[in-house]
Amino acid sequence: MAATLLRVRLATHGMAIAQTLLWASLYYSFPAMLLTWHQQLSWSIADVSLAFTLALVASALCSPFIGRLIDKGFGPQVLSLSALLGGLALLAVSQVEHLWQFYGAWLLLGCTSAGCLYEPCFAFLTRYRGSDAKSAITKVTLYAGFAGTVSFPLCHYLVGLVGWRATSVGLALIVIFIATPLLFSCAKLIQGAKKPVSPQAKTRLASTPSKGVSHSLKSAMFWFIAIAFSLSALNHTVLVSFLLPSMHVINFSPNDAVLVMAMIGPMQVVGRIAMMSVDNRLSNTVITMLCFGSLLVAASLLWQLNNSHQLIWLFVVLQGSAYGVTSILRPVLTKQLLGEESFGAISGLLAVPYLLASASAPFLGAYAWQVNQQQGIFSLVSLSAVLGFVAMAACCLQQAAKTTNYQKLTAKPK
Repeated sequence: MAATLLRVRLATHGMAIAQTLLWASLYYSFPAMLLTWHQQLSWSIADVSLAFTLALVASALCSPFIGRLIDKGFGPQVLSLSALLGGLALLAVSQVEHLWQFYGAWLLLGCTSAGCLYEPCFAFLTRYRGSDAKSAITKVTLYAGFAGTVSFPLCHYLVGLVGWRATSVGLALIVIFIATPLLFSCAKLIQGAKKPVSPQAKTRLASTPSKGVSHSLKSAMFWFIAIAFSLSALNHTVLVSFLLPSMHVINFSPNDAVLVMAMIGPMQVVGRIAMMSVDNRLSNTVITMLCFGSLLVAASLLWQLNNSHQLIWLFVVLQGSAYGVTSILRPVLTKQLLGEESFGAISGLLAVPYLLASASAPFLGAYAWQVNQQQGIFSLVSLSAVLGFVAMAACCLQQAAKTTNYQKLTAKPK
């Protein structure tokens, strides 16, 4: 038993390393090499950026199908095959000459990302780690939180040394020969360590009315969760895309502005570590409300930057740490509130609005910027923070009312 537990823990760390490599290669390589493609291929920033939007939309549309495959027990195969195809798509990126080829390669990358990045990984861990899923997901995000820190300097160095095509090939080889086999072997270990369901439990489950996907879609909590976390994705993606030009308008120095952007990622890791320290004392719903409250306070601080530039550092702490924790709480809270049955499919459905919100953020941000520059951005960020907080509060209140009713029904008469 102890040996099995040790192997599962090691496999979780291995999966975390694989996720770090996948995020660095399949996701962060795009913003890391965006300017290079713009300059060397003579395509506009807008044309190049559209490829990333197409990838996110493709990932959103594929997520429900991927979730169903994980529910059917094909987790290791889905994760590893998607990673392998992602590596091959990166090889295709290295050979593009025309814009339509670039779009095609990133469409494929978006489809493969739906099967090997956070969403399927968290669905798999939730299914096979049971009550330990939250700690496993936290470990994965602690590693992968540094994927951007790895990708940006690595891509910058390699592009200067061997060019962007060879850099893409190098990233593809890392995915194919390191991340893919590591992901498959670790997932098989975790899957194999799950205790088999006893015949009595199977009989009990068979006699229990199904509360899977259709039941969840009829639940108000499903839609509150979808709205709240999608708005948090919109909030954060708009900030990542437009905070730098906003600080320029407010007369931040270039060095300070770059440092602010560089610190948001590490603050996500700090937030996850802080969550681990209070995990035994606070419930998941309380921590979630604290995170959405932090996003709301962070948005309010943006309006004070004209008066005090120093508030940006408090903003970075609140925004980065809160958003970092929500990536862990999204699957954990979904399982807690909607149940474990058909979790992969439910998680995949929730990923659709979440990823679409991320994909639409650059366009909505660009429109807000055109209307009123940084004040338009701050308005969009504030609105998404307020509505997200309200949606999550409604979800938690409904759950509290449901729990209270259940306790009344099951209470023994005095």
